[in-house]
Parts: sequence; C-alpha cells; structure tokens
Amino acid sequence: MNTIAANSSDSTAMQTITDTAAPAAPRARSTKKVVFITLAVILGCAGIAAATGALWVKHTFYPSPIQPVSLTATEKAEFDNKLQVLGNPAAIPADEANRTLLISEREVNAYLAQQQLGESVQVKFGDGYVSAALIFTAPEDFPVFPNQKIRLRFTFGTSLTPEHKLSLKLDDLSLGGISLPNSWIGDIKGVDLVAENVETDPALQKFLAGIQSLEVRDGALKLVLNK
Repeated sequence: MNTIAANSSDSTAMQTITDTAAPAAPRARSTKKVVFITLAVILGCAGIAAATGALWVKHTFYPSPIQPVSLTATEKAEFDNKLQVLGNPAAIPADEANRTLLISEREVNAYLAQQQLGESVQVKFGDGYVSAALIFTAPEDFPVFPNQKIRLRFTFGTSLTPEHKLSLKLDDLSLGGISLPNSWIGDIKGVDLVAENVETDPALQKFLAGIQSLEVRDGALKLVLNK
C-alpha cells in the first residue's frame, strides 16, 4: 500500500512539473518573433541607408542638368519692363511706390536660361541671403574631387551699405549638403567678394548709384531706385 501511495505521489509531482513547464514554448516563440522583427528592421534601415547613399552620390557626383526656367508671355513682358527701367534712369518714376522693383528668383533663373546657363546654375533668394546651385566639372587644381563633375551650393549674405557699396560675402560652400571647411576653399568664407570689383568697375558703380535700397527676401529681390 505504501508503494502504491508513493507511486501515486510521484505521478502527481511529475504532472505538476509538466504542467508548470508547459508555458515555456509560447515564450520561446515570442522571443524568436522579436529577434526576427529586429533583424527585419535592421535590414530595412540598411537598405534605406544604401538607397539614400546611392541617391546622394548620383545627385552630387553624377548630377542631371537643372531644369531651365521659362516665363510665360505675360511674365516675360513684365520682366522686360523691369530690365528697361534698370537700364534707363530716365524711365524711373518719381514716386517711391513706382520706383520699387520686385525681381523674383523665377525671373532671374529665366534670365540665366536665356544666357544658356539654365541647366548649370539655379538661384534662390532667402531672407538676407542668395544661394546658387552650380553644376560644373572641377578643374585639376580644385581642392576636392578634381576633374569630377559635381554639384555645389554657394550661399552669400547680401546687402547694400548706406554708402551704396554692395556687400556679397560667402557664408557657405556645400557639397551634397555637407559644408566644406574654409581651409579647403582658400579661406574665402566671410570675405566680401565684390568690394574690389566695385572700386574698379565704373559701370557697376553707376548702377549701384541708382539704387536707393536693396533687400533680399524669401523668393524675391526688392530694389528701391533713386530718383
């Protein structure tokens, strides 16, 4: 009888152990699921990074031509009138409201396209600055990627001083969105790139003398002409 009781007790204990260990299988499956999801996320991120890197290389080192801007007939007529006023001081109206010209970046880019530069240069106006995307083949003595076709972006701080001196200082030069060190580009960041030309160019001096104020704003250049 004692033997039977012992066997019954052992059987009950084994059943209890078995029942207790049973939930371990779902936990193992859950762990595997987490591992698979983690690997999928890592591989997905790696794929996105690789694709993004490939796009960056193509955009920066194998750039497609910029899409030239063209004006409608109405826009072109309006822009031609602005150019006529700029080129003919006698046509400048007396009142300030009519002496104010807004020249849009779209008009400037269309003008560049007329000069056969529309596929390689694109200008943007921001608050107090002008930026220009430039596609060109770097010369042999260029500090980075010589002889390589590249896309660069120049950013200039622009203003007209009370003495009617145009200030155009290079704030940044970037390659694929990465700012290049100043030492790589001849330490020209912060240097006024037109000051010397203004002093030695009578035509540019005459042009600037006709401008009362100059303001660069988002998308446009605002000029108020002198009487």
